[in-house]
Amino acid sequence: MARKVQARRTQQVAVRPRWLSQLPLFAGLFALTGLTAGALWWLSAPDSLPLRTVRVQGELHHVTQQEVRDAVLPHAQAGFLHIDINAVREALEQLPWVHSVQVRRAWPDVLLVQLREQQVLAHWADGGLVNPEGKVFRPLEPVATSGLPVLRGPQGTSVMVTAQFIELQRALLPLQLNIAEVAMDERRAWRLVLENGMELMLGRNEHPARMERFARAWPRILGPRSTTVARIDLRYTNGFAVSFRQS
Repeated sequence: MARKVQARRTQQVAVRPRWLSQLPLFAGLFALTGLTAGALWWLSAPDSLPLRTVRVQGELHHVTQQEVRDAVLPHAQAGFLHIDINAVREALEQLPWVHSVQVRRAWPDVLLVQLREQQVLAHWADGGLVNPEGKVFRPLEPVATSGLPVLRGPQGTSVMVTAQFIELQRALLPLQLNIAEVAMDERRAWRLVLENGMELMLGRNEHPARMERFARAWPRILGPRSTTVARIDLRYTNGFAVSFRQS
C-alpha cells in the first residue's frame, strides 16, 4: 500500500508590538492637541479678536457717548474674548447719570451696552438729586431742575424720606395740592410745606390718620381760607390747630 506523505509547510508569522499598531492614533491625538493649544494661544492674544465697536443702546439725555467710551477704553485692550464684563459694568455705574447698565458681547467684535439713565424725583437738601428709589446722585454739571420738591432728612435716610414723600403726595393729589418740601428731623418728626406756602406739622406717628383728618377738613374749612393759613398742626388726637398769617 502506497503511503502518501504530506509535507507540512511551516508558516512563520511576524508578531508586531501592540503599541506599534496604535501609533497612528497617538500621532493623531498629538496633532489634535497641538492644534488645540495653538488655537487657544491665538485666541488668547488680544490682537487676534480685537474689540472694534461699542454699541450703546437706551434713551440718553445726560450720559454722552464720550463718557461711555472713556469708561470702556481701559478694559477694551484685553480683546473681545477677555474683556472683563463686570469691570466694564462697574465703571459705567460710576457715571452719575447711570441708573442701571447691562453689558454683553456680540460676535465677532462688538460690545453691547444697554444704559438706563437716572430719573429725577426731587432735590436732596444738602445738594444732589433723588431718584424714585430714594438714591441720591450728584451730577458733575449743574442741571436745570426748577420746580422740583426738596427732601430733607438725617444722613442715610434718603430712601425712607423718598418713600414717605411719595405716600404723602399721593394722599394730597385728590385735593390738587402739591408738596414743595418734606423734612424729617433727628427725632423722626415730619413736616411738610405745600406749594401754596402752607406748612403741615405731622409729628412722628399716625400719619395716615392725620392726613385723612386734613383731607376731610380741606374742602369746607381749610381750602376757602388757604390764602391766610400759615401752619396747620395735625399732632392732636381729635383735631388740629391753625396758625394764620399776620396779614
